[in-house]
Amino acid sequence: MTATFLESSSGLMPKKESTIAHESSIALARHIQKGEDLKIRVEGDQEEEIIVLPATIVTLLLGMLRMKANGLSMALTPLDSELTTSQAADIINVSRPYLIKLLEAGEIPHYKVGSHRRIRREDIMMYKQKRRRERAAILDELTAEAQDLGLYD
Repeated sequence: MTATFLESSSGLMPKKESTIAHESSIALARHIQKGEDLKIRVEGDQEEEIIVLPATIVTLLLGMLRMKANGLSMALTPLDSELTTSQAADIINVSRPYLIKLLEAGEIPHYKVGSHRRIRREDIMMYKQKRRRERAAILDELTAEAQDLGLYD
């Protein structure tokens, strides 16, 4: 499978970047075959080159383009990376002091480097998934109660 994309210019305005990301995500999605690598022809000022992107990278790139098209910011970090308390708090959308209380209560594993706490990305993501499952269960419970009371069909 082959697709052609042109080298982008730098210094684009956010609205234009968003538009380009949207158009690129549509074009990229047309060329994705589940689980297959993708050949892309890159055209620059002086030369042209064909590169092969692994299927996992193509999926990641498509997700990034869709986020950018929606005006969202993003950051890439290795999955096995360690996080500061500020970074971890941002991921689970809580304040840093609240995160520290969770760490001290043993809710999330952590370790210290000197006097600084570090959290493995994997651990914070597991906590985030656990919270999401708990919220979904509570919502299901509330919905069932509302149906039992005849408040909701």
